[in-house]
Amino acid sequence: MAQQSLPVELPTPFRLSRLMSSLWVPQAIYTAAALGVADALAGGPRRSEDIAPSLGAHPGALQRLLRALVALELCMVADDGAFELTPLGACLRSGTRESVRSWALLMGSPMCWGSWGRLIDCVRSGESIPQLDGWASAFDFRQIHPAESAIFDQAMVEMTRHLAGAIAVGYDFAGIGTLVDVGGGYGALLPPILKSHPEMRGVVFDQPGCRDGALRLFEKTDLADRCEFVGGSFFEAVSPAGADAYIVKSVIHDWDDERSIAILRTIRAAMGERSRLLVVEPIVPDRPGTSPYDAMIAGTDLNMLVVTGGKERTESEFRALLDAAGVSVRRIVETPATMSVIEAYRT
Repeated sequence: MAQQSLPVELPTPFRLSRLMSSLWVPQAIYTAAALGVADALAGGPRRSEDIAPSLGAHPGALQRLLRALVALELCMVADDGAFELTPLGACLRSGTRESVRSWALLMGSPMCWGSWGRLIDCVRSGESIPQLDGWASAFDFRQIHPAESAIFDQAMVEMTRHLAGAIAVGYDFAGIGTLVDVGGGYGALLPPILKSHPEMRGVVFDQPGCRDGALRLFEKTDLADRCEFVGGSFFEAVSPAGADAYIVKSVIHDWDDERSIAILRTIRAAMGERSRLLVVEPIVPDRPGTSPYDAMIAGTDLNMLVVTGGKERTESEFRALLDAAGVSVRRIVETPATMSVIEAYRT
């Protein structure tokens, strides 16, 4: 009997059902990252029963997970049943330049994954809803779960590392003697910028718990003599004062309007008369569409709603925030990283 050909496109109800059932995708990737599947396959093709003992996994269940990873194009399977990493799957390896393993761990953690079940409540109320164990946002969760907090910081390093080079070439940092990265975590944004401008010095300003990670990164990138870390809260005071420029990347979208304005006002208070403020964020199009950029924005915007209580913003919304904080937008520079640099000065 001839094999029945599959339809080129699924009927509309099945297309919607497929979208609804895609909840398996982030958890499959998270499980692969948490078990260390990519590291186990880094040396070449292996069968599931060969790597299951070292991963602490059931061979049959691991086989099923690996089949799912093939469907997601993270693995390939040979005729002999051995599984091999694809270039995409290799990004789940730990400790490599292209790694996003910590990001996968973060997205599958209770801080993120557990929050999505509250989306309907968030949409009804317009704000993030506290979890049953009492934490209302990712920042509360980090305070009581230090191990997950460290994963968060490393995930930010991974994602920033892939954006930093594009930001460094997309915006003209010439003429800046001291650049302060406000809320910069471990400081992954600074290396490509400083290496392109040998006369520049960098400062990472963030919570004291980020100090060790930042100092390690300074040493690893040979920038320890040009960088320093200053601990503090950007809700209280930003230091040092009077720097040539203050850059704040992927921070404002974490917060609602009131607290975003509070952060921007604190930075303004530290700025000198000629200091510039650089807000680096994606900008929401005025009209929603179906492009990959629209999908990215829609997903991160809802993620901010359920996890932090923040939001992605349109250009007019950013201008309103900055005006309320006492700074005015001079220009907006698009970068190859799907992020824009909003340049503002004190008014």
